[in-house]
Amino acid sequence: MIGVYWKGWHYSHMEICNQCLRLANRHRGAREHYINLIVQHDQMIREGKSDASTLDITIKRARRRRNAAARLLLAHRGTHEDLSLPKKMTAGQL
Repeated sequence: MIGVYWKGWHYSHMEICNQCLRLANRHRGAREHYINLIVQHDQMIREGKSDASTLDITIKRARRRRNAAARLLLAHRGTHEDLSLPKKMTAGQL
């Protein structure tokens, strides 16, 4: 597949494998959880709730999980890109 878009990611010159799908789903879930916490935190602040700060640690953990999921997905995509690159010939093969 060349130039495939899936869930906001562009996969050029590579196949999408089950691991890609699993990691992309994991990243999407972590991203959505993080966004929901941020929205909840903002609502609590707007409403003047003094316990809004209790979400700070949870938000930091969610951000770390989101970032870790993104790193795993990008690293996995890199393995596909490495495999799709043409192999360089050594001097002995010329």
